[in-house]
Amino acid sequence: MNRLIKIEIFKLLKRTRTYLSIGLMVILVALIFWGLKSQGESALDYALQTLNRDFLVSGNILNGYLAIYVILNTLWIHIPILIVIVTADLFSSELESGTIRLILTRPLGRSYYLMSKYISSIIFVIIFMTIWAIISVLPAMLLFGKGDLIVIFEGLQIVEEKELFTKFFNAFLFAILGMSTFAVFSVSVSVFTRRSLNAILVTLGFLVISTLLQTMAPTIFKGWESFLITHHLAKWQFLFYSNPANSEVLSSTIWLVIFSAVCILASLFRFRKLKITE
Repeated sequence: MNRLIKIEIFKLLKRTRTYLSIGLMVILVALIFWGLKSQGESALDYALQTLNRDFLVSGNILNGYLAIYVILNTLWIHIPILIVIVTADLFSSELESGTIRLILTRPLGRSYYLMSKYISSIIFVIIFMTIWAIISVLPAMLLFGKGDLIVIFEGLQIVEEKELFTKFFNAFLFAILGMSTFAVFSVSVSVFTRRSLNAILVTLGFLVISTLLQTMAPTIFKGWESFLITHHLAKWQFLFYSNPANSEVLSSTIWLVIFSAVCILASLFRFRKLKITE
């Protein structure tokens, strides 16, 4: 299994889309920094104009922690897309090219082969998210400095600077779990669709529909939001409550792990019966 995983990582490192995905992520983060640096103060004044009428707000409000929080919001759509264009192609590309037939002529179980795809996709996510965290945190601190974090999320949340390292560290860990779950889902979709383009479109369609339903959940689909993957991917925000809703984050963590396990088991069952000669 270890040798299989090393081979899969080597394949990932040779693929153009791996570096394209990381490059686009770097550009995305750079654009956010540019926007915050050029227009961040005026946008923040507009957002806090009601608060300024009732309270005296002083200090470095537009600080590095707020910039990192803004970047974390790319977990809704942008980061999943950049991950999917790599992971959704891991299995189906070899099925389309026919190389899977050659690979499976060796004394190698199908389960081991497919599990190596899942593990390599998770390793890619960990590397991707680590780079994302580094290029988000270091420039944010250098460009904007430190300070308390003010977040408008289900009310006004004010988090002291001394608490922020732990909260952001936990948020990044939860982001890795969420994006790993989405990567696992994309690999599973490719097992069923057998085509890279179809797998990418189905996975992204699932993300878009889930996001749309979550947006309408408070009014039209109230009570159904717990079935949506985006509902659970967004639970990192609860870590920034003045009184963190740890039970909410824990329940979503369990949901994401179970969802990943169901995807893997369903794909293993499908792959064992899949005719690779078709």
